[in-house]
Amino acid sequence: MKKCIVFDIDRTVIDSYIPEILSLQEAIMNVTGKKVDEKQLKRITSLTTDNFFQTLNLSDEEIVLVKNEWDNTYDNYEIKCFPKIKEVIRKLSNKGYIITIITSRTMNEFHELDTELKDILNCFKLIVTSDIIKKPKPDRESINYLCNQLQLNLEDIIYVGDSGIDKIFSQNCNIDFIPACWENKELENEDNACFKAEDLMAIISKYNSF
Repeated sequence: MKKCIVFDIDRTVIDSYIPEILSLQEAIMNVTGKKVDEKQLKRITSLTTDNFFQTLNLSDEEIVLVKNEWDNTYDNYEIKCFPKIKEVIRKLSNKGYIITIITSRTMNEFHELDTELKDILNCFKLIVTSDIIKKPKPDRESINYLCNQLQLNLEDIIYVGDSGIDKIFSQNCNIDFIPACWENKELENEDNACFKAEDLMAIISKYNSF
C-alpha cells in the first residue's frame, strides 16, 4: 500500500528550467563577460547550487558575485507551476496521501518559490532540502531522513521526478519511481513515464489496486 508521494520540485512541479538557465547565463555575462552555453548550465538541474558552481571555470570571488547578480536577474523571469500539477497535488492530498518534497534546492532557494506555491504549501507534510542533510540526491540520506521524520517504510513511497539523477536516486533508495516527462523528455521511454500531470492519478492508483 502506497502512502506517500514524494515530488522533486524543479521541472516536476515548477517549470523553472528556462528562467533558471537564462537568468544564470545573464548573471555570468554581467559579472565576467563570458557566455556559458546551455549544455554546461544544464548541470544546475541535477546538482546542488554549490556543487554546480564548482563545475564552472570561475574564481571564488566571481562565484560570489555571480550568485549575488543571479538574485537580480532571476527576478526578471516568471516561474510557474506546470499545468494541472497543483490540482493533482490537492487531489492526492485529499485522498489521504502524504505529500512531500525532496529537492536539491536549499531551504532559502525553495522559499524563492513561495509566491507560486503558496496555495498548495499546506499540502506538503515535509520538505527536505539539500541543506537539511549532508549528502543530497542521488544519495539515499534524504529518503532515510524523510522515513524517520514521518515514520514510513520504503515500500510506502513513490517518487516523482524528471531526470536521470532522480531515477538513480529512486534506485539507490529502492523506492518506486514515476518519470515526469511534461518538460524534460530524458526519461520518456521509461516504465510509467508520465506526459501530463493528470496522468499521475491513474498511475499512482495502479499501485494500490492489488
